[in-house]
Amino acid sequence: MLNKYIPIIIAFIGIFVWARPAFAERLVYQPYAETGEWEYETTGQYDFDHAKNKNAVQEYKNTIGYGVNSFWHTELELETEAVPTDEAISSVQTTHLEWENIFQLAPRGKYWLDPGIYLAYEAPVTHKQTGQFEAKILLEKDFQKVSDVLNISINKEAGGGADSHIDGGISWSTRYRLSRYFEPGFEYWNDFSAISHQIDYNQQSHQIGPCFYGHIFRHINYNIGYLFGISDAAPRGELKWIMEYEF
Repeated sequence: MLNKYIPIIIAFIGIFVWARPAFAERLVYQPYAETGEWEYETTGQYDFDHAKNKNAVQEYKNTIGYGVNSFWHTELELETEAVPTDEAISSVQTTHLEWENIFQLAPRGKYWLDPGIYLAYEAPVTHKQTGQFEAKILLEKDFQKVSDVLNISINKEAGGGADSHIDGGISWSTRYRLSRYFEPGFEYWNDFSAISHQIDYNQQSHQIGPCFYGHIFRHINYNIGYLFGISDAAPRGELKWIMEYEF
């Protein structure tokens, strides 16, 4: 069965390799914890746009995670990024150390929706950066071979120079479980900025595009996609990928 999907998987891995390396987080979180499971994850995104302040923006994250028990999964992440300046994109710099936690609120399948909570704190590693608290509501619904996952998030900067606003956003993933090796789908991402006041649609970041998920061999999972910007604030295109090794 795996042989049938190898050419498709290789094609998408080829796109991943062809792009400049960057390991950032464009992950729609599932509300589950697996007892005793360790994982190493490297994720990335690379933005494409005609505007200099949005082209070649990158973030980098490498994560080690562990399933403490049947309802708590915890992760430690190191984040680096290259961001716009007044003249050009900055060099890649390490910016934050992040502690993430997922709490599974009910056994899988007990309710119509599988619920979970995500809580995280990003601690700055340089005086030029601010810290950030983030919380997400995690919801998943499986129907036959289709899986839908919704994340509703809020975040707040912390520390010196922090913005006083609380920002919000949503992310959505739908996939069709064609095979454990290849699951086609799509994702939608919306960052609507400060929740205390409404801003115009084009001032918010809206992105949507095809994504492909699956397993490579027994312990390696992949998630590769391309998101199209559908508002002025979003980059015209964004390549995203996630590679995870479970052990």
